[in-house]
Amino acid sequence: MRAMRSRTLVSFSLALVLGLVLLAGTALAQEELVPEGRLVLYASHPTEMIDFFVKMFQEKYDVEVDLVYGGTGELLQRIRAEAARPQADILWGGGAHTGASAPELFVPYDSPALEGISEEFLDPAGYNAPFDAFTMVIIYNKDLVSEEEVPRRWADLADPKWRGKVIHANPAVSSSAYAAMVTWLEIGGWELVEALARNQIIAESSSAPFTQVGQGEMPLGVAYEEGAFRWLPTGRVGIVYPEDGVAFLPGGLFLVRNGPNPNAARLFVDFLLSKEAQEALAANFPGRRPTHKEVGLHPSMPAPEELNTIPYPEQEAADRRDEYLARWRQIMIRTR
Repeated sequence: MRAMRSRTLVSFSLALVLGLVLLAGTALAQEELVPEGRLVLYASHPTEMIDFFVKMFQEKYDVEVDLVYGGTGELLQRIRAEAARPQADILWGGGAHTGASAPELFVPYDSPALEGISEEFLDPAGYNAPFDAFTMVIIYNKDLVSEEEVPRRWADLADPKWRGKVIHANPAVSSSAYAAMVTWLEIGGWELVEALARNQIIAESSSAPFTQVGQGEMPLGVAYEEGAFRWLPTGRVGIVYPEDGVAFLPGGLFLVRNGPNPNAARLFVDFLLSKEAQEALAANFPGRRPTHKEVGLHPSMPAPEELNTIPYPEQEAADRRDEYLARWRQIMIRTR
């Protein structure tokens, strides 16, 4: 009887100690998650969307947000230049491959928030927080391209009649344009990339293709989905999901290594992956695809199963980026 009482007392003592340890660990974790009062956000997305979610975040948390806008390539160069003394906390822009292509500049993102994200959008390398997904489309101006002439495949943009009439962003500075180039490689190799390059006018901004087509300055453009959707309400443009293949890939959202406000940064990223923020994305930004398992598409958008969807080689696109861009530059020189 005495031995049983002793064992019970020991078991109770161990349980008490373990409970106290767990409580202490939880309290410490909660303390670590207390955000700093400031967040520095480098963003290459449209200002309307960034401002929308920053305001939504600040309505929940008392954090001052400093915004720096620019192209993905420009912001990536800036983060690299500041690596010895980082100024940014987050890079919001680019594709999933952006973080894996520069692991010295970013830290992996590991959070319970990822449990709500569809598995196909998770970053195998662990750097990206997949806030949204996108694909590349053809946008055309209805006043400049007749319905009979509308290209239905990427390959149709190589028709000589479109020489100098297709606007495309520079893959070296635009992550979405780079994704388009990699998609063409998957469909038709470098032969297709070169055939398309002969007709392209290259812009230094990813917003130029849908803006210039929407304004009637160019008949055709290669654009990311949400940018093209912005012009649909005008009635002046049409959108084509090419029949020879589209690839869906997550947009980029990355924690900067040794950023000055790491807790605020993680809190902001967790917020963007929440069901609440994802529902707001789907409702307010047609053309952006939420990644949360429980959030559906905007009703105006086609589901992936309605399209000819092809896999996107994220790891290869990241590992061979410099090689691909060098070859693309050679093609552009040869086809001018």
